[in-house]
Amino acid sequence: MTNKFKNLLLRPADRIVVPKSNLNWVQHHAIYLGKDSYGVHWFAENKIGKGVQFTTATDFFASVNEITGIERFIGNVQERDEAVRRAYLHKGKPYDLLLFNCEHYSNMVQYKEIRSEQISTGLKVGLGFAALLLFGAIFID
Repeated sequence: MTNKFKNLLLRPADRIVVPKSNLNWVQHHAIYLGKDSYGVHWFAENKIGKGVQFTTATDFFASVNEITGIERFIGNVQERDEAVRRAYLHKGKPYDLLLFNCEHYSNMVQYKEIRSEQISTGLKVGLGFAALLLFGAIFID
């Protein structure tokens, strides 16, 4: 791993969250897979235009200036191994912003649930804004 992030003490199936937008409104989620026999650290991530792919820590951190959060996997060794297997099973699966983005993927690996709080929040804000516009249009006439 790069010197900048060596002290993270990540274990396989831990999640790392990094900003995807300048204002940190959108976050990118990735799963740490562990270290291979050559000592290379690997991450699994679901990227726009690429889908679920595996990338080295060096490549992953090349454009990362800050870490928003780390979500440690909660479970025993067997559950951690199963989570990593889930990460591998979905390699190559296409990215879908609304149905299978990086947060959906990370939640599926860690919790066996395909969900995204970012999408849920975005939809709620969008629906609220649409309701305000509709409400305003009804009462302005």
